Amino acid sequence: MFLNSYLNANSENQALIDGIYEKVVLISRNKSFYTKLSVPDTIDGRFDLLVLFSVIVIFFLNQSGSNGKLLSQMLFDKIFLDLDLSLREVGAGDAGVNIKIKKMVQSYMGRQKVYCESLENKDFQSLKKSIANNVYRNLENYLNYPDILSNYCKKVYITDDNPRDENPKKIRNEIIKKISKAERFNISNRAKA
Repeated sequence: MFLNSYLNANSENQALIDGIYEKVVLISRNKSFYTKLSVPDTIDGRFDLLVLFSVIVIFFLNQSGSNGKLLSQMLFDKIFLDLDLSLREVGAGDAGVNIKIKKMVQSYMGRQKVYCESLENKDFQSLKKSIANNVYRNLENYLNYPDILSNYCKKVYITDDNPRDENPKKIRNEIIKKISKAERFNISNRAKA
């Protein structure tokens, strides 16, 4: 087993990452992406959306200081722990899992690099091109779906999520400073978000 920041974290941080990861998975498995935007409903298609949406979360976590960087690494580690477990559940052996996980990490890191560069530079044309090259790589006719998916990725919803002893408004304001007004929705009521 490799050094894993998620496994070595305290239970409070693990619970936080579990919640973030669950939300990323729920978004990436939203049927609308597969039925309305023609993302291939395959293992590769699901992986591509998981990567896209988790990279966006990791990008913004990295923008929010040293704790955010720690949480982003924990989220990355949690993703690959879950993928490892999923491969084992479908019957892959140790050697097969290690090879597949290594390829998945390489794919993830390549996509992360181009997606983060696009987000950092607010270059959504580049993001659209990267989405077309990755998510829609096996389709010949994908209409304007990469554009729609790229526009979806521009939006950030900021809300409270079990802040414990922290001031939720202060946390939201720290995040908001780094995101333009046109790209964000600040909803303090978690149920409404």
